[in-house]
Amino acid sequence: MAGNTMMRSRFQYVILLVTLSLAFTPTADCSEENELWLILSSYEDIGITVQDLAFFLATHGFDATPETSYVTVTFSSGGEAYLVPNGAAPRLAELWALPPDAPSGPVKIIQPDAIKKDIIYSKTDDSVFLKEVRRCVMFPVTPLGMCYDGSQKLADTYGSFGYNTTYMYDPAQWDWQGHLWIVVEDDGTDRWVAVDSYYGVVRIDNLYYTAPYSFEDFKYLDSINPKWRI
Repeated sequence: MAGNTMMRSRFQYVILLVTLSLAFTPTADCSEENELWLILSSYEDIGITVQDLAFFLATHGFDATPETSYVTVTFSSGGEAYLVPNGAAPRLAELWALPPDAPSGPVKIIQPDAIKKDIIYSKTDDSVFLKEVRRCVMFPVTPLGMCYDGSQKLADTYGSFGYNTTYMYDPAQWDWQGHLWIVVEDDGTDRWVAVDSYYGVVRIDNLYYTAPYSFEDFKYLDSINPKWRI
């Protein structure tokens, strides 16, 4: 009887050891996920494409298939991971648990009328309005050559008095440093006066009443000016 009890205890002990061993043994799938993440973290490629990423992973022993906008990696367990190249962000790609939605094409984020092109603004002749516009600001607002800061200050100042303003922008060219100024609306009449942050109110020069680009929000300036990388 004592022998049977001892044998049963030993058998239970062996089962317990096997159970613990299985519980703390990492699965092959888990190991592959770790290795995949390590590979992604070990390299950078700002211009890597879906095809490039799939080929790169295949050369490192992964079952990688390029899709339209991501790479599917199939583990030995049958599980899958989905990788999206991430450009300049850290690592080669982002890791997704589910297939990401494929892009449906360009999505317009700036409304068509937010940035106007080659619009000519009608000049106002209201002497009372012109006097008020001159009286609101002391010129020059900023030193010559600081038209970006100056125009923003003008728009904020006239806006605080309840006037509608629009930025006028002539971009820099190889022989022209570019310029930014504003036009102020005459009390909802759709007639305007041009105001330069250095020279003040401009009534004579018609060039101040048209520009390649005009927009109401200063943030759109970054949508026009390209940012080059070398």
